[in-house]
Amino acid sequence: MSLILGATGSGKTLILKRLEIASAFAKNGLDFHFEEMPTTISTVGTNLVTVPVGRRQEVTVRELGGCMGPIWKNYLTDSNSLMYVVDVSNRLQVAASCIQLLNLLSSSNLPAIPVLLIFNKIDMPDTLSQSELESLFHLKDIVQSCNRPLQTLEVSACTGKGLGKIITWLEQNATGK
Repeated sequence: MSLILGATGSGKTLILKRLEIASAFAKNGLDFHFEEMPTTISTVGTNLVTVPVGRRQEVTVRELGGCMGPIWKNYLTDSNSLMYVVDVSNRLQVAASCIQLLNLLSSSNLPAIPVLLIFNKIDMPDTLSQSELESLFHLKDIVQSCNRPLQTLEVSACTGKGLGKIITWLEQNATGK
């Protein structure tokens, strides 16, 4: 099972809804471009979603609401991969997201599982650039000290950009391949 975490409003629920649809396109190496925005509400509690990856494979992803941040660590031991979502259009939330990520990565409950840091909402105006994010998060330092594979992706759950790369990552990291 994969785990997806992030602050309230970072886009976890929309990413999961979009991954369910986009998986057919990702198999052909394509990003799917969405025209309509489905309605979502912030997750309170947990949400389980099955995402098709590869040929005849599925990954169950457990989403934990942002309001559950204080108990996220209790769910880490049952996961074989971790996705952490950051809303790059919300400058006020980025610093708090960085602190939450560092707390997760330093948790004794976190096994040596692959981590995907998803910078979401890149389609929004006034987003932080990749270099600004790398600087704010001290990504080079995190990668060197986190003792597990850590990858970053820039995506837009709204437009579908980058979702195929998340599916590829899930196939490679959450299915035991």
